[in-house]
Amino acid sequence: MAKAKTKKPVIEEEEENEVLETPEIAEPVAAAAPVRRVDNGMILDMEGYGAEVASALIVNGLRAYLSVVNKGVNVVATNRAHTAFIPVKIEASNAGLDVRRDDAKPLVEAQGVLAFLYEEGEERTSFYLPVSEYLEMAEDRGESGLRLDVEEHGKWLEKYEGHAGIKRVFARLLS
Repeated sequence: MAKAKTKKPVIEEEEENEVLETPEIAEPVAAAAPVRRVDNGMILDMEGYGAEVASALIVNGLRAYLSVVNKGVNVVATNRAHTAFIPVKIEASNAGLDVRRDDAKPLVEAQGVLAFLYEEGEERTSFYLPVSEYLEMAEDRGESGLRLDVEEHGKWLEKYEGHAGIKRVFARLLS
């Protein structure tokens, strides 16, 4: 058999004096129209309080389910097996631990918890209080509801503050 030789590719020489084309200068792009925001009328946890409390519960070994209703943000805390639960009412305040009487009373029978996000200046502190104990300690303010003064009851509130408060109040779900 005869060996076939492969053809070498022929490269044509380009003209050296080729004129380079200058690219066209693009005109500035007009600013994009603002994105239409979603209608927030249906979002009731705008401040993120429910998500904040739910995250704290999850970090401490509980399951948390947001139940957003018109009277505020509520969370249902459960044990990992989902066999026991505790309803949680969330309130945010910077004057004291305030809650309306009508919001707190239904939680007594269910052994519910009031989660307070208390802001003092730049600092936010969370308190997790059993509703029954809150009702015993809080001052009745008539039409405006109930209030627990943070400074006056500071020593008592320490045991219900932050992660330690979660562990204490939700102990029956954590065991």
